[in-house]
Amino acid sequence: QGFSIANKKNGDHKDPRNSLFEEFLRIGRILSPMVMIMENVPNIIKAKTKDGIFVVDIIKEELSSLGYHVYHNILESTDFGVPQIRKRLFIIASRKELKNPFPKPTHNITGSDGLKKTPTLWDAISDLPQINAREGSEEMDYDKQALTDYQKQLRENSHKISNHKAMNHSKRLVERFSSMTWGQSTSDVPEHLKPYKRNSKEISEKVYDQNNRRMHPNKPCHTIAASFYANFVHPYLNRNFTAREGARIQSFPDWYVFKGKPTVVSHKLLQREGREDEKYLCQYNQIGNAVPPLMAKEIALNI
Repeated sequence: QGFSIANKKNGDHKDPRNSLFEEFLRIGRILSPMVMIMENVPNIIKAKTKDGIFVVDIIKEELSSLGYHVYHNILESTDFGVPQIRKRLFIIASRKELKNPFPKPTHNITGSDGLKKTPTLWDAISDLPQINAREGSEEMDYDKQALTDYQKQLRENSHKISNHKAMNHSKRLVERFSSMTWGQSTSDVPEHLKPYKRNSKEISEKVYDQNNRRMHPNKPCHTIAASFYANFVHPYLNRNFTAREGARIQSFPDWYVFKGKPTVVSHKLLQREGREDEKYLCQYNQIGNAVPPLMAKEIALNI
């Protein structure tokens, strides 16, 4: 997500992720499918090349030259039954002209205007085993029945829980989380519980407001990004989300198993130490970078 506002290098033309749209176009030229769909963060609307040309204009012009009708719109995942506030830009390229290229909302947060009510965070994860830090495993049994329609839907054809392993938090980090109420983050904790400077016992002056925020159970979750393992704290337990909880919030069915390690060390560190062969997407990255399946389903069915 090179264009994300969460990325400090948003305007950095050296960031290779900011040129991935060229790969999308290259593959489109080779395969020439009937329909192509591209997803990215809304901020790509503002993105320009080093020559000052808007990236979205390049994409649309190139696709049009290949004989496609091109449409773009920003969609919100809560409008399609996903328990997460997540705005994303979608570009649809179709060989045939589409009268209504984008789906109409099926849900909203209040359940008003004849639409279904968007599930909350707790609607999504309350049936999962309530494990603490350092507990859980890559495969577990369910310990209770599905409690909501959303849970029943995602548990269909699944007999086990995968990827539900809590992180190995330190005692101090658990204590920090225990001091936080819904909506609070690392910046709100008592001074003695704030993060230390790297390789030091001195309290860091840099505290990021978005890091380790305790989520409200009765609202949709904030956006699940690639780094969500450090973004959110469970509404009741003193730990970050497990990969499976993130997958539930993204609307992945329980039978879908994520492979690889739950997390990996910094790619910058791997590069410095000559360990490039260890650079891959961990479970959390795979989940946070994905398009929510329920949202993708509505887009596909509408075309």
